[in-house]
Amino acid sequence: MESKHLLLLLPIGAFIYILLSKNNLSIPENPSAGKEEYYLRYNKDEIMKNLVATEEHFRNVEESGIDREGFLQCNVKHLASSESHADEAISHALIAESEESSKNFRTLRNNIRNLRYDLQGGQISPEDGIRRTRALRRSFESFNPDYDISKCEACEVHVEITGLGA
Repeated sequence: MESKHLLLLLPIGAFIYILLSKNNLSIPENPSAGKEEYYLRYNKDEIMKNLVATEEHFRNVEESGIDREGFLQCNVKHLASSESHADEAISHALIAESEESSKNFRTLRNNIRNLRYDLQGGQISPEDGIRRTRALRRSFESFNPDYDISKCEACEVHVEITGLGA
């Protein structure tokens, strides 16, 4: 590369360095980690949203008893989506976080799949669906504390459910 081209790039590099340091941003040591972190965050968001939707659908079936088949089939969709995002998160977490995080997503994926299989096999009641979905969410929250909604004071939702179906 000619020296005059190098002189043109120097101010651009200095500008980027100043911009990053002024905003307390860092240049990642592993350039692909930035991309992996982005996709992992997306996977986490989707897992959480689908687990919450699953719980809501189970609650609607339990409370209203209407359109049981429709709500339960929709749960198959939400669980399959959570499962696929957990599956993707396994590899993203390995690069962006740690091997332990990757293992946690593998366990979560397997547990979501087991719930989906039981639901598809007709082996689960709405009450059990709520309990098991909350257990999945608690598991997810245990290694993703930014998503922990178990201590919500605004709606006073308590993680443990007692007396369902009684």
